[in-house]
Amino acid sequence: MNAVFWIAKNTFLEAVRQKFFNFLLLLGLVMTAVSVGITGFNFGSSELKFIADFGFGGLFLFGSILAVVMSVQLFFAEIDNRTAITLLAKPVNRRAFILGKFFGVWALLGVFTLIMTGLLALVLALRQPALAQVALARGMPEPFLSLSGLGIFALLQWLRLGIVAAMTVAFTSFSQTYLYAVIVSFCGLLIAQLQYILQDVAGSAKSSLIVKCGAEALTKLLPNLQLFNLGPQLTLNAQGVPAGTIAEIFGYGSVWIVVLLLVTVWCFRHREM
Repeated sequence: MNAVFWIAKNTFLEAVRQKFFNFLLLLGLVMTAVSVGITGFNFGSSELKFIADFGFGGLFLFGSILAVVMSVQLFFAEIDNRTAITLLAKPVNRRAFILGKFFGVWALLGVFTLIMTGLLALVLALRQPALAQVALARGMPEPFLSLSGLGIFALLQWLRLGIVAAMTVAFTSFSQTYLYAVIVSFCGLLIAQLQYILQDVAGSAKSSLIVKCGAEALTKLLPNLQLFNLGPQLTLNAQGVPAGTIAEIFGYGSVWIVVLLLVTVWCFRHREM
């Protein structure tokens, strides 16, 4: 555990210094901040919901890109610089190395999620009173905002990005090139995000048997990231989400991270350095 901690710490510090991380963080913050100025293009939805959806989308989009690119880049940096061989030649086993890399990237994603959610909470909190006054003047219901619900959603998103990072590390553990690892990881991310389409295909009577089996296999082999899209319900809905549902999603995400890390450790043990 001591080795895992120090590898994770060094990975986190190295990732924070990366220009790519700072660029994506700045881009996400700007995107969230300017959402207030483009509410005229909200296609009929309420302004508060538009701002929230804009922030939720930016958090997952840029967070996913960060999870994939940083996981692959920091892993192959150790391989290409031969520092991985030096570390593994010491009393550091491959399991500690791969776990340290994952937890370092996950900590970085936690910082990213915290900063993005903090700005989104600030924007929503500043706009909600003004919109409430407008709604009151028009005889309409006051828009609801739950900052505690937004905090729960942030934890769910951190868990979802952890799944993306674990999935990426799993693909990277057996990949021989940086480009291959990035492409496969983004393909896996796309499939995991579009699980509802695969479920429709698997249950469709018009699909052939081979297509059904393929779609069904993909739904079992990859996690369903759509389950974590609870932002509007947690933040803008007074009824919220049942605590049991939230606990189930936390358990689902935790199990997937553990399973993906076990697969990663097994693959990395059989990898030729």
